[in-house]
Formats: sequence, C-alpha cells, structure tokens
Amino acid sequence: MNNTEKKGVSSKLAVMRQFTEDGYYVYNETNNTGPVDFVAINSDSGKVRLIEVKTMSFRRRGPQKNVMINRSLSPVQKSLGVEMVYFNLETGECKWKKV
Repeated sequence: MNNTEKKGVSSKLAVMRQFTEDGYYVYNETNNTGPVDFVAINSDSGKVRLIEVKTMSFRRRGPQKNVMINRSLSPVQKSLGVEMVYFNLETGECKWKKV
C-alpha cells in the first residue's frame, strides 16, 4: 500500500468512527469499486446516508498556496445523493462539501 492509499484509509476509518460515535450504524464498502466509501444509517431515525471520504490536501505553491483542493463527485454519485466529507489527518477536522 502506497502513502496516498494509507492516508485515504486512515481518513475513511476516522470518519467512520465519527459516525459510529454519533449513533450511526456504519457499513464499509470493502471492494473499493463502488460509488461510496461507506453507508451510514442513523440508529434513531433510520435515515440512510451515502458517504464518500477524501483526505484534505492543500496547494503547495502559486497564488493559491495553502488553499484546500476541492474534489468533485461523479455523475453516478450525484444521482445517488452521495455526501462528500473531507478529513484533515493533521487536525482531525471533518469538512462537509455542499452539494
């Protein structure tokens, strides 16, 4: 596993843990081929959330140095209503992308 993959797995696990602590049942997508990283179901309301996790990364140079790099959902993810969560490995911060 290369460094980029390790960061991605670390971010995904951290966000899954947050959902678990917030009272969700969390179901991991293990093949890494589907349109979501995991499915979260609220244990009280039953609301189902489809989650895609991205590790926060920042521009290293140029006029937008230190600006977070935004990622886009695929057309399939958009049609399914997938929510994107950015995770900062250094600070533990989660940031939700407005869709």
